[in-house]
Order: sequence, then C-alpha cells, then structure tokens
Amino acid sequence: MKFDFSPTGYARVWLVTFVGVVVCSGAALMVDAYYSFSSLNPEQVTRAILVDILLPTSLAGPLLFLLMNKIRQLRNAKRELSLLASTDSLTAVLNRGAFTMMVDAYLEQCRAHANLRSGALLVIDADHFKTINDRFGHQLGDEALKLIAGGIKSTLRGADIVGRVGGDEFGSSCPAPRPSRPRAWPSASAWRSQN
Repeated sequence: MKFDFSPTGYARVWLVTFVGVVVCSGAALMVDAYYSFSSLNPEQVTRAILVDILLPTSLAGPLLFLLMNKIRQLRNAKRELSLLASTDSLTAVLNRGAFTMMVDAYLEQCRAHANLRSGALLVIDADHFKTINDRFGHQLGDEALKLIAGGIKSTLRGADIVGRVGGDEFGSSCPAPRPSRPRAWPSASAWRSQN
C-alpha cells in the first residue's frame, strides 16, 4: 500500500494532524512538568498527564484535521483551475496562452544553455475547415477539430507539446534531444500521411 504524501494527498493530512497532536500534547506536558508536577502527589500527576494528552488530542486533533483537509481541497481546486485555464475545452490540448507561455519558457532555456539550441515549431492549419463548418455544421466541425488534435497528439513524443493557437490552427513545439537528430520532420510527415 502506497501513501500519498503529496500536497493533495490524504496521507499528508493525517501525518500533520498526528504530528500536531503530539507537539501540542508534548508542550502541555512540558509546561505542567515545569510548573506543577513537583507539587502534586502521584495520583494527581497521573490525572494531569491524562489531561495533558487527552485535551490537546480532543481539541487540536479535529481542528488540525479540518484545517489540513481544507488546505488539501484548496490545492486540488487550484490544480483543477490551473488545468482549466490552460486547456482548450474543445480539443483538450493547451490553449493559445498556455502554449505560447511554454514555448517562450523553452526558448529562454535555449538562450541560457547552448546544448538546447535545437528543435522545431510546427504550425498546423486545417485545410478547408470553413467548408466543413459551412457544409456539415459546427457540431461536425468541432468533431473534426477533436480528431485533428488527437491525431497530432498521437504522433508526438512525451517532451513535445501541442496547443490550439487559433480557430483551426494548432502549434506543436518539438524540442530535439540532440542537435544531430531533430524529430519534428518525421512527426509532421507521419501525421500528414495519416490524415
């Protein structure tokens, strides 16, 4: 069984709750030990220890769990919103803003590192797409865009990114792993021959 200690996992919620309760109980015990244990008889010391453990457990435990669970939910919501903000809702590829941002970030890396100075940027335009919309309707045009996006994604490598940059235009950034072996042309040729 694998525990998910990521910021969005439940294991972190339980771990922080447990550690928080232990710290609160330890602090209560240290304060009581310093100020009052020496003046108490053994029965009162036992009672004080139980109170020092049970009170923080019953108060801090639920509060810490609630707080950490809300933080986990907020992180999940933030991740989902970030995904929604960067993805084209129709084709499930990056939208223009996210695609441009990622390409710009890669180009900045290329400027900083001489060994990254290879790769390709493909701009893919769906020929006669307006005819499809006019003749068959926008619903089939949307299906055509989904098929085009799926076809592009299926021919690219893991490091490549694809985005919808216009109505019927897609872009693909294909960083080459080595300057001597660019991969964009085989990807473009493979995709064009399939479609």
